[in-house]
Amino acid sequence: MTNEQARREELMGAALAGELTEAERREFDRACAADPRLRREYQALQGVAERLDRSELVWTDQDLPPGLAGRVFAATTEKPERAGDGHGVPAARHATDGDHVPPPTSHRHRRRRVALMSTAAAASLLVVGALGGIAINNALQAPPGGPPGTLGAVEDVDFSRVQQGASFDASLVAHTWGTETVLEVDGLTVGDSYEVVLVSEDGRDLTSGTFFGSEQTVTCRMNAAVMREDVSALEIRRVTGEVVASSTLPDL
Repeated sequence: MTNEQARREELMGAALAGELTEAERREFDRACAADPRLRREYQALQGVAERLDRSELVWTDQDLPPGLAGRVFAATTEKPERAGDGHGVPAARHATDGDHVPPPTSHRHRRRRVALMSTAAAASLLVVGALGGIAINNALQAPPGGPPGTLGAVEDVDFSRVQQGASFDASLVAHTWGTETVLEVDGLTVGDSYEVVLVSEDGRDLTSGTFFGSEQTVTCRMNAAVMREDVSALEIRRVTGEVVASSTLPDL
């Protein structure tokens, strides 16, 4: 992780905890303006931070050994000159009363920032994982592609002849056990009986199934025991034999 990325995460945690100073707020605003993804991530994680606030988590502060904080501060801020080397790095200048020293962040606030940053990172991973799982699931459930006759592929059907006032949306799916017709129908006479017929290359009629005309859209899936390469046409007929819609299918 680069220093810039680490700084952004620190600012993100402070922003989610509501602990940004005015200078940090301006710095965070500049970072969000330079990278819109950072602002979107912050906005997406605000809800997580709000739920953490409502959870009333209890933080337990442990007492530090006497003098430990001072020794740690001195060890991390001072660099003594190397013995016998006049060109050594001078010791860090101690702050005077006139210097501006930002107030230290309490242990509780630091831990809260860390908790929010960890939660933000975990939430991001969960979002990425969920999206990845959805994409994989969709890919597994999506029908295979390919030209007409490909097993499992959806073949759209265009009707060249349709009864006035009616509309049809149909497709065929080739299977190892036959040919499936997927059909949506509107506008046929309510209560009348209709049948879905596949016409074979040798002229035989193979009925896939029947349905009633309805005021609602008729949606159905029907099968006929004929392979797609042996089908030449799809017809929707009244039970009296009158054709209300027909489509000549491409040869395979």
